[in-house]
Amino acid sequence: MDSSVILMRDSRAGKVLLSLIIGLGVGFRVAQYLGNRSLWGDEVAIALNLRLRTFTELLHPLSYDQTMPLGLLLVIKSLASIFGYSELVLRLLLLLLSCSLLILTWILFSKIFEPRVVLLMVAVMAVSEPLIYYSGELKQYELDALVTVLVVWLAVITLKRTTDQAWPRLIAGGAVAMFFSQPVIFLLASIGIAAVLDRRFRSSGIWRKYCIIAAAVWLMIFGLLLRFSYRSTMQSAFMRAFWSSNFITLSSPDFRDRLSNLLVVLLGTSHLFHIRAIILTCLFFVGLYGIRKKSGELIAVVAAGPFGLVLLAAVLKQYPIATRLVMFSVPILLLIYASGISLIAALIPHGFSNLVFVVLSCIFILPTAVETGRQAIHFNQREATRDLVRTIGDRNQVDPVYLVFGKYKEWAYYAGDWGRQELLKQRIDLAYACLQSAQLGYVEQNDERAGECVDLDFPAINRRREEMVGNPPPPPSRGAQADQVWAEEEAARIAGVKAKSVWLFLPVYNENAINGFPKQRKLLEKLESRLGRLGCRLLETDSKGESLAHSFQCEGGVK
Repeated sequence: MDSSVILMRDSRAGKVLLSLIIGLGVGFRVAQYLGNRSLWGDEVAIALNLRLRTFTELLHPLSYDQTMPLGLLLVIKSLASIFGYSELVLRLLLLLLSCSLLILTWILFSKIFEPRVVLLMVAVMAVSEPLIYYSGELKQYELDALVTVLVVWLAVITLKRTTDQAWPRLIAGGAVAMFFSQPVIFLLASIGIAAVLDRRFRSSGIWRKYCIIAAAVWLMIFGLLLRFSYRSTMQSAFMRAFWSSNFITLSSPDFRDRLSNLLVVLLGTSHLFHIRAIILTCLFFVGLYGIRKKSGELIAVVAAGPFGLVLLAAVLKQYPIATRLVMFSVPILLLIYASGISLIAALIPHGFSNLVFVVLSCIFILPTAVETGRQAIHFNQREATRDLVRTIGDRNQVDPVYLVFGKYKEWAYYAGDWGRQELLKQRIDLAYACLQSAQLGYVEQNDERAGECVDLDFPAINRRREEMVGNPPPPPSRGAQADQVWAEEEAARIAGVKAKSVWLFLPVYNENAINGFPKQRKLLEKLESRLGRLGCRLLETDSKGESLAHSFQCEGGVK
Protein backbone atom coordinates (compact mmCIF):
# COMPACT_ATOMS: atom_id res chain seq x y z
CA MET A 1 0.00 0.00 0.00
CA ASP A 2 1.35 3.41 -0.99
CA SER A 3 2.65 5.14 2.14
CA SER A 4 2.18 8.55 0.52
CA VAL A 5 -1.61 8.22 0.58
CA ILE A 6 -2.85 10.39 3.41
CA LEU A 7 -6.36 8.93 3.66
CA MET A 8 -5.20 5.57 4.94
CA ARG A 9 -7.29 3.06 6.78
CA ASP A 10 -5.09 3.32 9.89
CA SER A 11 -4.42 7.10 9.87
CA ARG A 12 -6.01 9.31 12.50
CA ALA A 13 -7.09 11.92 9.94
CA GLY A 14 -8.65 9.23 7.80
CA LYS A 15 -10.59 7.78 10.73
CA VAL A 16 -11.92 11.18 11.76
CA LEU A 17 -12.95 12.01 8.19
CA LEU A 18 -14.53 8.59 7.76
CA SER A 19 -16.50 8.98 10.99
CA LEU A 20 -17.79 12.39 9.90
CA ILE A 21 -18.83 11.07 6.49
CA ILE A 22 -20.61 8.00 7.84
CA GLY A 23 -22.17 10.06 10.64
CA LEU A 24 -23.54 12.53 8.10
CA GLY A 25 -24.95 9.72 5.96
CA VAL A 26 -26.55 7.99 8.94
CA GLY A 27 -27.95 11.33 10.13
CA PHE A 28 -29.68 11.97 6.79
CA ARG A 29 -31.18 8.50 6.84
CA VAL A 30 -32.38 8.60 10.45
CA ALA A 31 -33.91 12.05 9.92
CA GLN A 32 -35.95 10.79 6.99
CA TYR A 33 -36.97 7.65 8.89
CA LEU A 34 -38.15 9.64 11.91
CA GLY A 35 -40.24 11.80 9.58
CA ASN A 36 -42.51 8.74 9.56
CA ARG A 37 -44.34 9.64 6.36
CA SER A 38 -47.40 7.73 5.23
CA LEU A 39 -46.97 4.61 3.14
CA TRP A 40 -47.60 5.30 -0.55
CA GLY A 41 -48.77 3.16 -3.50
CA ASP A 42 -46.09 0.48 -3.88
CA GLU A 43 -45.36 0.44 -0.16
CA VAL A 44 -49.05 -0.03 0.60
CA ALA A 45 -49.16 -2.91 -1.88
CA ILE A 46 -46.24 -4.63 -0.13
CA ALA A 47 -47.75 -3.93 3.31
CA LEU A 48 -51.06 -5.43 2.17
CA ASN A 49 -49.28 -8.61 1.08
CA LEU A 50 -47.53 -8.78 4.44
CA ARG A 51 -50.73 -8.25 6.45
CA LEU A 52 -53.08 -10.37 4.37
CA ARG A 53 -50.80 -13.38 3.88
CA THR A 54 -49.31 -16.02 6.12
CA PHE A 55 -45.58 -16.82 6.03
CA THR A 56 -46.28 -19.75 3.72
CA GLU A 57 -48.42 -17.66 1.38
CA LEU A 58 -45.59 -15.15 1.01
CA LEU A 59 -43.65 -17.85 -0.83
CA HIS A 60 -46.12 -17.51 -3.73
CA PRO A 61 -46.19 -14.62 -6.24
CA LEU A 62 -47.31 -11.41 -4.57
CA SER A 63 -50.56 -9.61 -5.32
CA TYR A 64 -50.95 -6.14 -6.85
CA ASP A 65 -48.09 -6.63 -9.32
CA GLN A 66 -45.45 -6.52 -6.61
CA THR A 67 -42.25 -8.45 -6.14
CA MET A 68 -39.77 -8.59 -3.27
CA PRO A 69 -36.97 -11.03 -2.39
CA LEU A 70 -38.28 -13.89 -0.25
CA GLY A 71 -35.68 -13.44 2.46
CA LEU A 72 -36.54 -9.78 2.97
CA LEU A 73 -40.28 -10.49 2.96
CA LEU A 74 -39.99 -13.14 5.65
CA VAL A 75 -37.75 -11.04 7.90
CA ILE A 76 -40.05 -8.00 7.71
CA LYS A 77 -43.08 -10.23 8.26
CA SER A 78 -41.40 -11.62 11.39
CA LEU A 79 -40.72 -8.14 12.77
CA ALA A 80 -44.23 -6.91 11.97
CA SER A 81 -45.83 -9.99 13.52
CA ILE A 82 -44.12 -9.11 16.80
CA PHE A 83 -44.14 -5.31 16.83
CA GLY A 84 -47.08 -4.45 14.57
CA TYR A 85 -47.50 -3.04 11.08
CA SER A 86 -46.71 0.60 11.73
CA GLU A 87 -44.63 2.55 9.22
CA LEU A 88 -41.68 2.70 11.60
CA VAL A 89 -41.65 -1.08 12.07
CA LEU A 90 -42.09 -1.87 8.38
CA ARG A 91 -39.22 0.45 7.39
CA LEU A 92 -36.86 -0.25 10.28
CA LEU A 93 -34.96 -3.07 8.59
CA LEU A 94 -34.35 -0.97 5.47
CA LEU A 95 -32.95 1.85 7.62
CA LEU A 96 -30.55 -0.55 9.36
CA LEU A 97 -29.49 -2.04 6.04
CA SER A 98 -28.81 1.41 4.60
CA CYS A 99 -26.63 2.44 7.54
CA SER A 100 -24.85 -0.92 7.38
CA LEU A 101 -24.18 -0.33 3.67
CA LEU A 102 -21.93 2.64 4.46
CA ILE A 103 -20.03 0.85 7.20
CA LEU A 104 -19.60 -2.49 5.46
CA THR A 105 -18.52 -0.84 2.21
CA TRP A 106 -15.59 0.77 4.03
CA ILE A 107 -14.70 -2.30 6.11
CA LEU A 108 -14.73 -4.74 3.20
CA PHE A 109 -13.71 -2.66 0.19
CA SER A 110 -10.81 -0.83 1.85
CA LYS A 111 -9.13 -4.23 2.26
CA ILE A 112 -9.22 -4.98 -1.46
CA PHE A 113 -9.21 -1.54 -3.13
CA GLU A 114 -7.24 1.68 -2.68
CA PRO A 115 -8.45 3.25 0.61
CA ARG A 116 -8.79 6.80 -0.69
CA VAL A 117 -10.92 5.48 -3.57
CA VAL A 118 -13.20 3.67 -1.14
CA LEU A 119 -13.42 6.75 1.10
CA LEU A 120 -14.65 8.85 -1.83
CA MET A 121 -17.03 6.07 -2.80
CA VAL A 122 -18.50 5.97 0.73
CA ALA A 123 -18.76 9.77 0.77
CA VAL A 124 -20.91 9.80 -2.36
CA MET A 125 -23.05 6.97 -1.00
CA ALA A 126 -23.53 8.91 2.23
CA VAL A 127 -25.10 11.89 0.43
CA SER A 128 -26.75 10.09 -2.50
CA GLU A 129 -30.38 11.21 -2.55
CA PRO A 130 -31.78 7.93 -3.97
CA LEU A 131 -29.87 5.85 -1.41
CA ILE A 132 -31.15 8.11 1.37
CA TYR A 133 -34.70 8.04 0.06
CA TYR A 134 -34.90 4.26 -0.28
CA SER A 135 -33.44 3.80 3.20
CA GLY A 136 -36.87 4.91 4.41
CA GLU A 137 -39.10 3.06 1.96
CA LEU A 138 -40.66 -0.39 2.16
CA LYS A 139 -38.89 -1.66 -0.95
CA GLN A 140 -35.84 -3.81 -1.51
CA TYR A 141 -33.54 -1.49 -3.42
CA GLU A 142 -31.30 -0.60 -0.48
CA LEU A 143 -30.74 -4.29 0.22
CA ASP A 144 -29.83 -4.81 -3.44
CA ALA A 145 -26.90 -2.40 -3.01
CA LEU A 146 -25.75 -4.06 0.22
CA VAL A 147 -25.86 -7.53 -1.34
CA THR A 148 -23.75 -6.22 -4.23
CA VAL A 149 -21.05 -5.04 -1.82
CA LEU A 150 -20.91 -8.42 -0.10
CA VAL A 151 -20.85 -10.42 -3.34
CA VAL A 152 -18.19 -8.20 -4.96
CA TRP A 153 -16.01 -8.63 -1.88
CA LEU A 154 -16.34 -12.43 -2.09
CA ALA A 155 -15.65 -12.34 -5.84
CA VAL A 156 -12.50 -10.23 -5.57
CA ILE A 157 -11.11 -12.44 -2.83
CA THR A 158 -11.79 -15.55 -4.91
CA LEU A 159 -10.43 -14.22 -8.19
CA LYS A 160 -7.28 -12.64 -6.74
CA ARG A 161 -6.20 -15.58 -4.59
CA THR A 162 -3.69 -18.01 -6.01
CA THR A 163 -5.56 -20.96 -4.45
CA ASP A 164 -9.10 -22.30 -4.91
CA GLN A 165 -10.00 -22.21 -1.20
CA ALA A 166 -12.35 -19.20 -1.42
CA TRP A 167 -14.63 -20.78 -4.05
CA PRO A 168 -17.01 -22.60 -1.63
CA ARG A 169 -17.66 -19.36 0.22
CA LEU A 170 -18.37 -17.50 -3.04
CA ILE A 171 -20.72 -20.24 -4.26
CA ALA A 172 -22.61 -20.32 -0.97
CA GLY A 173 -22.67 -16.53 -0.72
CA GLY A 174 -24.03 -16.18 -4.25
CA ALA A 175 -26.72 -18.78 -3.54
CA VAL A 176 -27.88 -17.00 -0.38
CA ALA A 177 -27.68 -13.60 -2.08
CA MET A 178 -30.38 -14.55 -4.59
CA PHE A 179 -32.90 -14.98 -1.78
CA PHE A 180 -32.27 -11.35 -0.76
CA SER A 181 -31.69 -9.60 -4.10
CA GLN A 182 -33.22 -10.21 -7.50
CA PRO A 183 -30.81 -8.26 -9.76
CA VAL A 184 -27.75 -9.86 -8.11
CA ILE A 185 -28.00 -12.42 -10.91
CA PHE A 186 -26.39 -9.81 -13.21
CA LEU A 187 -23.42 -9.58 -10.87
CA LEU A 188 -23.15 -13.35 -10.48
CA ALA A 189 -23.19 -13.75 -14.26
CA SER A 190 -20.36 -11.20 -14.52
CA ILE A 191 -18.37 -13.13 -11.92
CA GLY A 192 -18.93 -16.31 -13.90
CA ILE A 193 -17.67 -14.64 -17.08
CA ALA A 194 -14.56 -13.39 -15.27
CA ALA A 195 -13.90 -16.86 -13.82
CA VAL A 196 -14.12 -18.43 -17.28
CA LEU A 197 -11.75 -15.81 -18.70
CA ASP A 198 -9.23 -16.58 -15.96
CA ARG A 199 -6.31 -18.61 -17.32
CA ARG A 200 -6.89 -21.12 -14.52
CA PHE A 201 -10.13 -22.16 -16.22
CA ARG A 202 -7.98 -23.65 -19.00
CA SER A 203 -5.14 -24.96 -16.86
CA SER A 204 -6.81 -26.16 -13.66
CA GLY A 205 -9.40 -28.92 -13.42
CA ILE A 206 -10.33 -27.82 -9.88
CA TRP A 207 -10.99 -24.27 -11.05
CA ARG A 208 -13.23 -25.56 -13.86
CA LYS A 209 -15.05 -27.81 -11.42
CA TYR A 210 -15.84 -24.90 -9.13
CA CYS A 211 -17.00 -22.78 -12.09
CA ILE A 212 -19.38 -25.54 -13.19
CA ILE A 213 -20.70 -26.05 -9.65
CA ALA A 214 -21.24 -22.30 -9.23
CA ALA A 215 -23.10 -22.04 -12.51
CA ALA A 216 -25.27 -25.06 -11.71
CA VAL A 217 -26.15 -23.91 -8.18
CA TRP A 218 -26.83 -20.30 -9.11
CA LEU A 219 -28.87 -21.14 -12.20
CA MET A 220 -30.91 -23.74 -10.33
CA ILE A 221 -31.80 -21.31 -7.52
CA PHE A 222 -32.51 -18.49 -9.95
CA GLY A 223 -34.73 -20.78 -12.03
CA LEU A 224 -36.72 -21.88 -8.99
CA LEU A 225 -37.19 -18.31 -7.74
CA LEU A 226 -38.18 -17.20 -11.22
CA ARG A 227 -40.62 -20.06 -11.63
CA PHE A 228 -42.36 -19.85 -8.28
CA SER A 229 -42.04 -16.21 -7.25
CA TYR A 230 -41.03 -13.65 -9.87
CA ARG A 231 -42.27 -14.83 -13.25
CA SER A 232 -45.92 -13.82 -12.84
CA THR A 233 -44.93 -10.20 -12.26
CA MET A 234 -42.40 -10.24 -15.08
CA GLN A 235 -45.03 -11.56 -17.49
CA SER A 236 -47.83 -9.31 -16.24
CA ALA A 237 -49.31 -7.38 -19.14
CA PHE A 238 -49.89 -4.43 -16.83
CA MET A 239 -46.27 -4.32 -15.61
CA ARG A 240 -44.86 -4.75 -19.09
CA ALA A 241 -47.01 -1.86 -20.26
CA PHE A 242 -45.98 0.18 -17.23
CA TRP A 243 -42.27 -0.37 -17.92
CA SER A 244 -42.50 -0.24 -21.72
CA SER A 245 -40.63 3.06 -21.97
CA ASN A 246 -37.79 1.63 -19.87
CA PHE A 247 -36.96 -1.13 -22.35
CA ILE A 248 -34.76 -0.68 -25.42
CA THR A 249 -36.53 -1.32 -28.72
CA LEU A 250 -33.99 -1.49 -31.54
CA SER A 251 -36.62 -0.94 -34.24
CA SER A 252 -38.27 1.98 -32.47
CA PRO A 253 -38.11 5.37 -34.26
CA ASP A 254 -37.03 6.97 -30.97
CA PHE A 255 -34.37 4.32 -30.36
CA ARG A 256 -31.49 6.80 -30.05
CA ASP A 257 -33.32 9.10 -27.65
CA ARG A 258 -34.55 6.23 -25.51
CA LEU A 259 -31.11 4.60 -25.39
CA SER A 260 -29.55 7.92 -24.45
CA ASN A 261 -32.08 8.48 -21.65
CA LEU A 262 -31.63 4.98 -20.25
CA LEU A 263 -27.84 5.27 -20.36
CA VAL A 264 -28.13 8.47 -18.34
CA VAL A 265 -30.08 6.51 -15.72
CA LEU A 266 -27.54 3.67 -15.77
CA LEU A 267 -24.71 6.19 -15.28
CA GLY A 268 -26.24 7.20 -11.96
CA THR A 269 -26.95 10.86 -12.70
CA SER A 270 -29.62 10.87 -9.97
CA HIS A 271 -26.89 10.21 -7.42
CA LEU A 272 -24.66 13.06 -8.61
CA PHE A 273 -26.23 16.49 -9.08
CA HIS A 274 -24.76 19.02 -11.52
CA ILE A 275 -22.48 16.55 -13.33
CA ARG A 276 -23.26 16.07 -17.00
CA ALA A 277 -23.73 12.59 -18.40
CA ILE A 278 -20.92 13.05 -20.94
CA ILE A 279 -18.46 13.72 -18.10
CA LEU A 280 -19.68 10.64 -16.23
CA THR A 281 -19.34 8.56 -19.39
CA CYS A 282 -15.70 9.55 -19.79
CA LEU A 283 -15.05 9.03 -16.09
CA PHE A 284 -16.70 5.60 -16.28
CA PHE A 285 -14.20 4.33 -18.85
CA VAL A 286 -11.27 6.01 -17.12
CA GLY A 287 -12.36 4.37 -13.87
CA LEU A 288 -12.63 0.94 -15.47
CA TYR A 289 -9.10 1.37 -16.79
CA GLY A 290 -8.00 2.38 -13.30
CA ILE A 291 -9.56 -0.76 -11.77
CA ARG A 292 -7.88 -2.88 -14.45
CA LYS A 293 -4.54 -1.24 -13.73
CA LYS A 294 -4.79 -1.56 -9.94
CA SER A 295 -6.73 -4.82 -9.50
CA GLY A 296 -6.40 -6.68 -12.79
CA GLU A 297 -8.50 -7.47 -15.84
CA LEU A 298 -10.77 -9.98 -14.10
CA ILE A 299 -11.93 -7.45 -11.50
CA ALA A 300 -12.56 -4.94 -14.30
CA VAL A 301 -14.78 -7.56 -15.97
CA VAL A 302 -16.71 -8.03 -12.72
CA ALA A 303 -17.17 -4.25 -12.47
CA ALA A 304 -18.22 -3.67 -16.08
CA GLY A 305 -20.28 -6.84 -16.57
CA PRO A 306 -23.51 -5.89 -14.76
CA PHE A 307 -23.94 -2.73 -16.84
CA GLY A 308 -23.57 -4.58 -20.12
CA LEU A 309 -25.89 -7.36 -18.99
CA VAL A 310 -28.57 -4.92 -17.82
CA LEU A 311 -28.47 -3.24 -21.22
CA LEU A 312 -28.79 -6.63 -22.90
CA ALA A 313 -31.74 -7.54 -20.67
CA ALA A 314 -33.42 -4.23 -21.53
CA VAL A 315 -32.99 -4.97 -25.25
CA LEU A 316 -34.55 -8.40 -24.69
CA LYS A 317 -37.34 -6.70 -22.69
CA GLN A 318 -36.60 -8.78 -19.60
CA TYR A 319 -35.40 -6.02 -17.26
CA PRO A 320 -36.36 -2.32 -17.42
CA ILE A 321 -33.80 0.39 -16.68
CA ALA A 322 -34.98 2.75 -13.95
CA THR A 323 -33.17 4.43 -11.07
CA ARG A 324 -34.57 2.12 -8.40
CA LEU A 325 -34.11 -1.03 -10.47
CA VAL A 326 -30.39 -0.39 -11.03
CA MET A 327 -29.68 0.61 -7.42
CA PHE A 328 -27.85 -2.70 -7.04
CA SER A 329 -25.14 -1.39 -9.37
CA VAL A 330 -24.54 1.86 -7.47
CA PRO A 331 -21.67 0.58 -5.26
CA ILE A 332 -19.84 -0.68 -8.36
CA LEU A 333 -20.61 2.50 -10.29
CA LEU A 334 -19.30 4.77 -7.55
CA LEU A 335 -16.21 2.58 -7.16
CA ILE A 336 -15.55 3.06 -10.89
CA TYR A 337 -15.96 6.84 -10.66
CA ALA A 338 -13.73 7.10 -7.58
CA SER A 339 -11.10 4.95 -9.32
CA GLY A 340 -11.24 7.29 -12.30
CA ILE A 341 -10.64 10.35 -10.13
CA SER A 342 -7.76 8.58 -8.39
CA LEU A 343 -6.18 7.65 -11.72
CA ILE A 344 -6.44 11.25 -12.97
CA ALA A 345 -4.89 12.53 -9.75
CA ALA A 346 -2.05 10.00 -10.10
CA LEU A 347 -1.03 11.66 -13.38
CA ILE A 348 -0.02 14.77 -11.42
CA PRO A 349 3.53 14.97 -10.02
CA HIS A 350 3.86 12.99 -6.81
CA GLY A 351 3.93 15.93 -4.41
CA PHE A 352 0.58 17.31 -5.65
CA SER A 353 -1.30 14.08 -6.37
CA ASN A 354 -3.13 13.94 -3.05
CA LEU A 355 -4.08 17.62 -3.25
CA VAL A 356 -5.49 17.14 -6.75
CA PHE A 357 -7.42 14.08 -5.58
CA VAL A 358 -8.98 16.09 -2.74
CA VAL A 359 -9.87 18.98 -5.06
CA LEU A 360 -11.41 16.69 -7.69
CA SER A 361 -13.30 14.81 -4.98
CA CYS A 362 -14.76 18.05 -3.64
CA ILE A 363 -15.87 19.10 -7.12
CA PHE A 364 -17.38 15.66 -7.58
CA ILE A 365 -19.32 15.48 -4.33
CA LEU A 366 -19.97 18.91 -2.78
CA PRO A 367 -22.86 20.00 -5.07
CA THR A 368 -24.60 16.72 -4.33
CA ALA A 369 -23.99 17.08 -0.58
CA VAL A 370 -25.43 20.62 -0.55
CA GLU A 371 -28.51 19.59 -2.54
CA THR A 372 -29.07 16.54 -0.35
CA GLY A 373 -28.84 18.71 2.77
CA ARG A 374 -31.42 21.09 1.33
CA GLN A 375 -33.78 18.22 0.56
CA ALA A 376 -33.29 16.76 4.03
CA ILE A 377 -34.36 20.07 5.59
CA HIS A 378 -37.34 20.50 3.26
CA PHE A 379 -38.38 16.89 2.79
CA ASN A 380 -40.99 16.46 0.06
CA GLN A 381 -43.61 14.01 1.31
CA ARG A 382 -45.34 11.77 -1.20
CA GLU A 383 -48.88 10.51 -0.68
CA ALA A 384 -50.28 11.27 2.76
CA THR A 385 -53.24 8.92 2.94
CA ARG A 386 -52.74 8.15 6.63
CA ASP A 387 -52.78 11.79 7.68
CA LEU A 388 -55.85 12.67 5.60
CA VAL A 389 -57.73 9.61 6.86
CA ARG A 390 -57.16 10.95 10.37
CA THR A 391 -58.29 14.41 9.31
CA ILE A 392 -61.47 13.08 7.73
CA GLY A 393 -62.13 10.90 10.77
CA ASP A 394 -61.73 13.86 13.12
CA ARG A 395 -64.18 15.96 11.07
CA ASN A 396 -66.87 13.34 10.54
CA GLN A 397 -67.16 9.63 11.21
CA VAL A 398 -69.89 8.63 8.76
CA ASP A 399 -69.97 10.82 5.64
CA PRO A 400 -69.25 8.88 2.43
CA VAL A 401 -65.97 9.27 0.60
CA TYR A 402 -65.33 9.34 -3.14
CA LEU A 403 -61.92 7.91 -4.00
CA VAL A 404 -60.39 9.04 -7.25
CA PHE A 405 -59.38 6.28 -9.66
CA GLY A 406 -56.44 4.21 -8.49
CA LYS A 407 -56.49 5.27 -4.83
CA TYR A 408 -58.62 2.58 -3.21
CA LYS A 409 -55.92 0.28 -1.86
CA GLU A 410 -54.17 3.19 -0.10
CA TRP A 411 -57.45 4.33 1.43
CA ALA A 412 -58.46 0.80 2.43
CA TYR A 413 -55.14 0.13 4.13
CA TYR A 414 -55.59 3.05 6.51
CA ALA A 415 -59.39 3.41 6.70
CA GLY A 416 -60.53 -0.17 6.09
CA ASP A 417 -62.13 -2.41 8.69
CA TRP A 418 -59.36 -4.87 9.53
CA GLY A 419 -61.81 -6.74 11.73
CA ARG A 420 -63.42 -7.87 8.44
CA GLN A 421 -60.16 -8.81 6.74
CA GLU A 422 -61.62 -11.14 4.11
CA LEU A 423 -64.20 -8.57 3.00
CA LEU A 424 -61.54 -5.86 2.97
CA LYS A 425 -59.32 -8.00 0.76
CA GLN A 426 -62.20 -8.71 -1.64
CA ARG A 427 -62.85 -4.99 -2.04
CA ILE A 428 -59.18 -4.13 -2.57
CA ASP A 429 -58.74 -6.94 -5.09
CA LEU A 430 -61.82 -5.91 -7.08
CA ALA A 431 -60.93 -2.21 -7.15
CA TYR A 432 -57.35 -2.97 -8.19
CA ALA A 433 -58.40 -5.42 -10.90
CA CYS A 434 -60.87 -2.90 -12.34
CA LEU A 435 -58.27 -0.13 -12.42
CA GLN A 436 -55.69 -2.42 -14.00
CA SER A 437 -58.15 -3.56 -16.66
CA ALA A 438 -59.16 0.01 -17.46
CA GLN A 439 -55.54 1.11 -17.80
CA LEU A 440 -54.87 -1.66 -20.27
CA GLY A 441 -58.09 -0.94 -22.14
CA TYR A 442 -59.55 -4.36 -21.40
CA VAL A 443 -62.94 -3.21 -20.12
CA GLU A 444 -65.37 -3.25 -23.08
CA GLN A 445 -69.14 -3.31 -23.13
CA ASN A 446 -69.08 -7.05 -23.73
CA ASP A 447 -66.43 -7.72 -21.10
CA GLU A 448 -67.78 -9.94 -18.32
CA ARG A 449 -66.06 -7.65 -15.79
CA ALA A 450 -67.50 -4.44 -17.23
CA GLY A 451 -70.66 -4.60 -15.14
CA GLU A 452 -68.94 -4.98 -11.80
CA CYS A 453 -66.35 -2.32 -12.61
CA VAL A 454 -68.80 0.53 -13.29
CA ASP A 455 -69.97 2.77 -10.43
CA LEU A 456 -68.15 0.63 -7.89
CA ASP A 457 -69.76 1.53 -4.55
CA PHE A 458 -68.94 -0.29 -1.33
CA PRO A 459 -71.63 0.00 1.40
CA ALA A 460 -70.68 0.99 4.93
CA ILE A 461 -69.93 -1.82 7.37
CA ASN A 462 -69.64 -1.73 11.14
CA ARG A 463 -70.80 1.92 11.17
CA ARG A 464 -67.97 2.96 8.84
CA ARG A 465 -68.45 5.29 5.91
CA GLU A 466 -69.68 4.32 2.46
CA GLU A 467 -66.94 4.20 -0.18
CA MET A 468 -67.33 5.16 -3.85
CA VAL A 469 -64.50 4.11 -6.13
CA GLY A 470 -64.12 6.58 -8.94
CA ASN A 471 -64.50 5.19 -12.45
CA PRO A 472 -61.28 5.55 -14.48
CA PRO A 473 -61.54 8.26 -17.13
CA PRO A 474 -61.41 7.43 -20.84
CA PRO A 475 -58.05 7.21 -22.58
CA PRO A 476 -56.68 10.53 -23.94
CA SER A 477 -57.25 9.34 -27.52
CA ARG A 478 -61.02 9.67 -27.07
CA GLY A 479 -60.75 13.44 -26.72
CA ALA A 480 -62.10 16.25 -24.56
CA GLN A 481 -65.76 15.34 -25.11
CA ALA A 482 -65.25 11.92 -23.51
CA ASP A 483 -63.48 13.61 -20.61
CA GLN A 484 -66.45 15.92 -20.11
CA VAL A 485 -68.90 13.01 -20.16
CA TRP A 486 -66.80 11.24 -17.55
CA ALA A 487 -66.77 14.33 -15.31
CA GLU A 488 -70.55 14.74 -15.62
CA GLU A 489 -71.25 11.10 -14.78
CA GLU A 490 -68.91 11.06 -11.79
CA ALA A 491 -70.28 14.36 -10.48
CA ALA A 492 -73.81 12.97 -10.73
CA ARG A 493 -72.77 9.97 -8.62
CA ILE A 494 -71.31 12.24 -5.94
CA ALA A 495 -74.18 14.75 -5.95
CA GLY A 496 -76.74 11.96 -5.66
CA VAL A 497 -75.38 10.67 -2.34
CA LYS A 498 -77.97 10.92 0.43
CA ALA A 499 -75.75 12.28 3.14
CA LYS A 500 -74.99 15.57 4.84
CA SER A 501 -71.75 15.87 2.92
CA VAL A 502 -69.27 13.78 0.94
CA TRP A 503 -65.49 13.70 0.96
CA LEU A 504 -63.43 13.62 -2.23
CA PHE A 505 -60.04 11.95 -1.75
CA LEU A 506 -57.81 13.14 -4.60
CA PRO A 507 -54.22 13.59 -5.70
CA VAL A 508 -52.79 17.10 -5.71
CA TYR A 509 -52.94 18.56 -9.21
CA ASN A 510 -49.58 18.69 -10.97
CA GLU A 511 -48.05 17.99 -14.34
CA ASN A 512 -47.20 14.36 -13.72
CA ALA A 513 -49.28 11.28 -14.44
CA ILE A 514 -51.33 9.31 -11.94
CA ASN A 515 -51.73 5.60 -12.49
CA GLY A 516 -51.43 6.00 -16.24
CA PHE A 517 -53.93 8.87 -16.55
CA PRO A 518 -52.40 12.34 -17.11
CA LYS A 519 -53.32 14.96 -14.55
CA GLN A 520 -52.56 17.68 -17.07
CA ARG A 521 -55.89 16.86 -18.77
CA LYS A 522 -57.54 18.80 -15.90
CA LEU A 523 -59.91 15.91 -15.26
CA LEU A 524 -60.28 16.53 -11.56
CA GLU A 525 -60.81 20.26 -12.07
CA LYS A 526 -63.58 19.38 -14.54
CA LEU A 527 -65.11 17.08 -11.94
CA GLU A 528 -65.20 19.77 -9.26
CA SER A 529 -66.45 22.39 -11.71
CA ARG A 530 -69.33 20.10 -12.63
CA LEU A 531 -70.11 19.55 -8.94
CA GLY A 532 -70.44 23.30 -8.54
CA ARG A 533 -72.93 23.49 -11.41
CA LEU A 534 -74.94 20.72 -9.75
CA GLY A 535 -75.31 22.84 -6.63
CA CYS A 536 -72.56 21.28 -4.52
CA ARG A 537 -70.73 23.61 -2.16
CA LEU A 538 -67.14 23.20 -0.97
CA LEU A 539 -67.15 23.06 2.83
CA GLU A 540 -63.49 22.49 3.64
CA THR A 541 -60.25 21.22 2.20
CA ASP A 542 -57.02 19.75 3.47
CA SER A 543 -53.85 18.74 1.64
CA LYS A 544 -50.69 16.96 2.72
CA GLY A 545 -47.87 15.82 0.49
CA GLU A 546 -49.35 14.75 -2.83
CA SER A 547 -52.81 14.01 -1.43
CA LEU A 548 -55.87 16.24 -1.18
CA ALA A 549 -59.26 15.94 0.54
CA HIS A 550 -62.32 18.10 -0.20
CA SER A 551 -65.63 18.05 1.64
CA PHE A 552 -68.69 18.94 -0.49
CA GLN A 553 -72.31 19.49 0.47
CA CYS A 554 -74.75 18.91 -2.38
CA GLU A 555 -78.37 19.99 -2.76
CA GLY A 556 -79.48 16.39 -3.15
CA GLY A 557 -77.89 15.39 0.14
CA VAL A 558 -79.48 15.36 3.60
CA LYS A 559 -79.36 18.86 5.14
